[in-house]
Order: sequence, then C-alpha cells, then structure tokens
Amino acid sequence: MKKEVKLDEFQKSAVTTPGNILLIAGAGAGKTFTITQKIIYLIENKIYAPEEILIISFTNKSVADLQKKINYNCSILTFHKLAIQILRDYNINFNLVNDTYLEFLTNEFFQSLDAPKLIKEILLYFKEYDYQKFLKTYKYQEFKKLLITILKIYKTNGCTKDDFQRIYPKNNFLSKYFYIIKTIYEQELISTHSYDFDDLIIKATEVLNSFYRYKYIIVDEFQDTSTIRFNLVNKLRIINNAFLFVVGDDYQSIYHFSGCNINLFLDFPKLIPNSQVLKLKYTYRNSQELIDIAAKFVMKNKKQISKDLISNKHITNPIEFIYYINPQKSFEKLYKKVKKINPDLLVLGRNNKDILEFSQDNSINYLTVHSAKGLEAENVILINMTDRIYGFPNQIQNNKLLEELHPSDKEILFAEERRLFYVALTRTKNKIYIMVPLFGKSIFIKELKKMI
Repeated sequence: MKKEVKLDEFQKSAVTTPGNILLIAGAGAGKTFTITQKIIYLIENKIYAPEEILIISFTNKSVADLQKKINYNCSILTFHKLAIQILRDYNINFNLVNDTYLEFLTNEFFQSLDAPKLIKEILLYFKEYDYQKFLKTYKYQEFKKLLITILKIYKTNGCTKDDFQRIYPKNNFLSKYFYIIKTIYEQELISTHSYDFDDLIIKATEVLNSFYRYKYIIVDEFQDTSTIRFNLVNKLRIINNAFLFVVGDDYQSIYHFSGCNINLFLDFPKLIPNSQVLKLKYTYRNSQELIDIAAKFVMKNKKQISKDLISNKHITNPIEFIYYINPQKSFEKLYKKVKKINPDLLVLGRNNKDILEFSQDNSINYLTVHSAKGLEAENVILINMTDRIYGFPNQIQNNKLLEELHPSDKEILFAEERRLFYVALTRTKNKIYIMVPLFGKSIFIKELKKMI
C-alpha cells in the first residue's frame, strides 16, 4: 500500500499551482520536501514527462541530495553542469580552467613586470620604495586579490566595457590594472581555447537559439542567483515556452561577495511576466519564540519580504546569552554542558579561524555560518559576537570600485551580515547559546537583547 504524503496547506498550494512561480520558503519550512513533491505531482499527473523537467541546484552536494530523493529520470544539475551539457549538445569544444588560473596569471604579471614606468607608478601609489619588497607585502596580496575579485564580479554580472567605463575612467589606477589583467586573462583563454566557470554560463546562453529539452524549470536557492545565471534560465524559459518554479528565501541571501544579486529574487514578479508569489508559512525546525525574534531582527531591512512564519513548537527562552572574560574556559564549560543535554550540537562562527580563540579541540563540530546554511542541529553555540573588524558583523568595507560595479543593498547598515546572523539563529531545532564578551560586544547583541 502506498504511503500517503502529508503536505500542509501552503506546500499543497505550491505543488498544485501552475505557471511561473516564486516560492518563498522560510527557514525550516520544508523547501526540499515541497520541491520533490512538486516533481512527483507533475510526473504522476502526466503534466510533464521526467525528461522535460530540469532541476537546478547550486552545489554538487545539494544536487546529490536531490538525486537521492527523486526516483525519476529528470535532469538535476548545477548551473555549470547545465552549461557544459548545452555546449556539448551544440558541439562546442573547450578546455575548462579552474579558479586558480586567474590568480596564477595575475601573480605572474606582477612578479615578472619589467617596465620601469609601471613599477614607478605602482610604488608611488602604494607609497613603497622597493618593488621586490613590495611583492612580499600584505598590500600587494590585497591588491592582487581585489583585481581578481573585480574581474569575477564583472563577469558574473554580465558587464561590458561600456558599463565599466561609465563607472570608472580608464586612466584611474585601479581600472588601468584591471584592464591589463583582464586583457592578459582573456587572451590566454582564447589562445588555449579555454573557458572559466562564468564563461561556461555566458557561452551557453549565447548559443541557445532553438527549443532545448526542457518545458519546466525548477531553481533551488534562487536568492543566491547571479545575473548571468538568471539570463541562462530566462533564455531557456523564453526559447522553450517553459515555466519557471524558483524557490528560496531572501532572508538567507548571503553570497553577495561572489556576485549574487538579491534583487533578482525581490523583483521576480517584474522580471517574469504572469508570475505568482507563494509562501510556505509553517516552520518545522524553530520554535515560534525564536522565529519571531529572528524575523523581527532581519526585517529591519524593509525592502525584504515579510514571512510571518508559524510554528507548533514552543520553547521558553530559545536564545541564551553566555557572558565570558576567558573565552576558552567559558566555551569548554558550555560545550560539555550542552553536549550532555543532546550530542547533536553545532558550533558556529563568522570566520574560519574563530574557533581557535575558543578551543583547539579538533573533535568539535565547528562551521562558519556560510558553511552551515541548509543545516540544522538540536542545539547551536554561536561564538565571536564581538565589535571588531573581523567580528560579527564583519566590518570590512568594500572597495569603492567593487561597490559601484556590484552595489550591496544599502537600505540598512550591515544588511547582508544581518541576513547571515538570521541564518545562524535559525540553525537550531531547540536553543541557541550565544557567547558574548563582557567587554566589546557586537552591536547585533545589543539590538537582540532589546527584542527579548
């Protein structure tokens, strides 16, 4: 006998509603379950055959997870795998370069530079006197990293030279070296007939010119999409007269630094004609008390979409502050105590090395909040809630050129860090223990305390 699958009223609406849909799925609202049920519904009701359905997810891991849950011959691909498939189907041959190639070429250019005029210009700009010594400095590493980031953002946003020159004239120091590196990189790719990961998506979009396989396109984690990724799925939609079903949560848009554009999510009804916005309103992870506080915190940015999540779970004081002077002693005591309550425990921090300030124990299940997105645990400990540059919120300011090329949302200070903190708060099924320094506490802690 076939087991009956229980969908709540909002999940059922998302599964059965036809057309172009933006499904807003808050933390713990059963997003993946709804996607899998949507696919089953489309196939079992003979609305689409399995081979007509495309599911796009962002990582190989999330693709593998979906493949385990969907027992039909649908295409479940990352954006890059989809692009490779399109290029191969159009008989386009290419070599694929990895992300380190651009860094290698950039470094090679500066290390082998033998132009006195350029060397003098670089030294003057950075207030240095010896070029070889400059190449060993932190300033050089940051300069090189910035040029690489600008080029990646330039490509993932689908920018043109005209776009760039409107922002910064060619005689500007930074834009001058951006153009030098960009030219070297592009010439090298052309001469070796190579593509990088962004090229794959750009070229696949360019070659698509007639019906291509799919009539129904599902995009998971749509809040993390970029301009070139959106252009690819939108062209597929137009060429194939297909429908788009995109799923995500603008509260959890945390990859602006890699070229993602939250406005594609917020403006979906304007970008896609005849589309509907639906919401999953029940959370099956967090208590009502916790989700109310987390939502109030993240919705200080009024540009985002209100969710009004409902939970049948109730926990008094789901957020507990642990004050400390000695981080290691306090962490060790708290970790043992919480682990004893339930071994399913996640330790989260803002940066990779935060845990070193609190413990050296390799057995601790530690992740950055970025890495923990999509995960959950019975209890969570959050560390590094300090008011400093590498604290939480992280206070590093984007370079002006980078900011103009790919503007962050400025509706409110630390908008993306606020969303990242929301992700941290909503990983727990029970309680979150937040370690707070007695002196120099984060502004997020001060704000959160007023809400509790």
